[in-house]
Amino acid sequence: MIAEMTRDTRVVARKLKNIESLGELEEALRDAFDLIDLQDELSVVRSAVIKPNVCWGEDWKTGGTTCPQMVQALVSVLREIGVNRVTLAEGSMVGVNTIDSLTKVGFADLAKNLNLEIVDLNEDETVKIDVPDHHVFEKIEIARTIVDSEYFINMPVMKTHINTLVTLSMKNLKGTIPQKWKKRLHYMGLDGGIADLASAISPDLIVMDGLVGQEGMGPLTGTPAHAKVLMISRDHFAIDVAATMAMGFDPSEVKHLSMYATRHGIDISLFRPVLVGSSLSDLNLDFEKPHYALEGAYEGVEILWGNPCSGCAGALSVALERMEKAGELDDIRRDGGMTVALGKDANPQENDRLILIGKCQHKNRKMGIFIPGCPPPGMIVRDIILKLNNVRSRYGGDAFIEEAEELYKNEEE
Repeated sequence: MIAEMTRDTRVVARKLKNIESLGELEEALRDAFDLIDLQDELSVVRSAVIKPNVCWGEDWKTGGTTCPQMVQALVSVLREIGVNRVTLAEGSMVGVNTIDSLTKVGFADLAKNLNLEIVDLNEDETVKIDVPDHHVFEKIEIARTIVDSEYFINMPVMKTHINTLVTLSMKNLKGTIPQKWKKRLHYMGLDGGIADLASAISPDLIVMDGLVGQEGMGPLTGTPAHAKVLMISRDHFAIDVAATMAMGFDPSEVKHLSMYATRHGIDISLFRPVLVGSSLSDLNLDFEKPHYALEGAYEGVEILWGNPCSGCAGALSVALERMEKAGELDDIRRDGGMTVALGKDANPQENDRLILIGKCQHKNRKMGIFIPGCPPPGMIVRDIILKLNNVRSRYGGDAFIEEAEELYKNEEE
């Protein structure tokens, strides 16, 4: 659905008791629909596309993916109203097979049992959408299944994110673009790209799954957060602000929310969604933030901290954490350690054990091993650092560098 500004900023927030009770989930959805007058709106809808958050094949109880039973409850309530044709559409993260992920989480069986069509948005035909007053991209390619949908329902999970602080409904839209565009967002500016994407396309409804979210080093290796929360709204800015506040964070710290607000003439410091159902304090949430304490944390790793953004800091943090657990940093130490420079103010000296992270360090790329991105994904940082150990790329790091350099070259020209 091409973005149209409705500015119905009502957000339903509900604290649930038994998150594994299908009946309670269905009743919570019915109540929420009544509270924001959705019944009449949906009574004339005959088909809907549901986009869950299944960026990889992890069980929903990890907090990493949308709960299949939550989707089942939604489909049941939609069909009670008369929305009979329901499509389940997702495009998993780069390097991950969407259908395999949906199958592992349980959505393939659910689709078969409920007679739902499944669409892999990574393989879907795309439509180029203009982005007026863009931050990064003048146009974005979006899956035709989403653009042409009669009624688009976004079902994100309430999670923290090492690159963007939170990943909620706007960030979940990244699954609606093809893999080459997922990478472009990381090459050129993730937060700005998310803000552009959210300005180009807007769901008709957001059903946020906070049954089990993720905190700390989310969205893939964080800690399950047993929030037992359901949030619903027509407006993805309003619900993301409400969810960010409910998690215990300041919405102005989320760059893509601030950028989206600026684009649409909203003062994010003053904006307050209209909460119905429960207040934020009733939800009783306190999510742990991603942590970026890196200097001196890893023996043999010297970090030149040049005032980096949280995105690059988070990517490096999660990469080093995974490498330490896997014993990969031991090999780095045996061969003399390494120096890592990140942030626009880092001024490294050339050496063969130097890693340069992020687009801000593109100016120094000839001094060492350059990892492009704004920010790069944590798995790409890990993949490229392992070049110091002569380990072959496992996550597409070489291709990532090549594609990013081409884009940077075109930008300079």
